[in-house]
Amino acid sequence: MTTYYEVKISAENQEQADKILNSLLEKKLVTGGQFIKSPARFLWKGSIQDMDYVTITSYTTESHRAAVIKDVKKTSQEEVPMITFVAPDYLNDELRNWIDETLA
Repeated sequence: MTTYYEVKISAENQEQADKILNSLLEKKLVTGGQFIKSPARFLWKGSIQDMDYVTITSYTTESHRAAVIKDVKKTSQEEVPMITFVAPDYLNDELRNWIDETLA
């Protein structure tokens, strides 16, 4: 049985988000992506940092998980790219079928 994930990936700006997502799409590692842009505040090396940030959200499967991580680490300019995978409690059949067809 296939394990499906919603994946979230950080990017410092839209240019980086485009580069990361395009690389993943070219390799058919994710289905596509939404860009969520918002201000962000976080601790970095002991200081509070404010910046505009972009989060890419997409879907992938367990079979592509390691390759997504490797590609993001290679493509991202962030020292610590944030990559998270969450297995949804439920995916409707149409979404599951689309993921399977897209990543085949």
